[in-house]
Amino acid sequence: MTESESGPKAQVRAWFRAMTACDYASLHDLMNEDVELWTAPSVREGAIAGREPALERLRAVLGGGAVFEAGSLVCEVDSIVGEGDETVSRVRMRGRFPNSKAYESTYLVWQRWRHGRLSYQFELFDAAHKNQQREARGANVAG
Repeated sequence: MTESESGPKAQVRAWFRAMTACDYASLHDLMNEDVELWTAPSVREGAIAGREPALERLRAVLGGGAVFEAGSLVCEVDSIVGEGDETVSRVRMRGRFPNSKAYESTYLVWQRWRHGRLSYQFELFDAAHKNQQREARGANVAG
């Protein structure tokens, strides 16, 4: 974080640090009760509405092995732009799938913050690329 970052930009960095650490208490504290989390439309999951359902999904993805090997996902914020309570971040995520295949991709994440807490998130990533990495044969594609 740079010295000039505060408010929503600082919250973005705190959010992705908590994701990397599987720090569910911090993720809980960073979300409004009525938060909405959206993922890439091609995934076709729709919105996750509410803090408790969002935490349940984050636990499954980050620590439960539903998408990634438990605790393997690392989120690195490359850049953040923001205006008022809205931010857009470019985030590099890497980790391992439950089948031990490596994963790495860049996400664009639009977030809206209300009273210092996340109220809305929409993430875009290349879902086809993710599936190709998960199904790749032979050598891992990322390390």
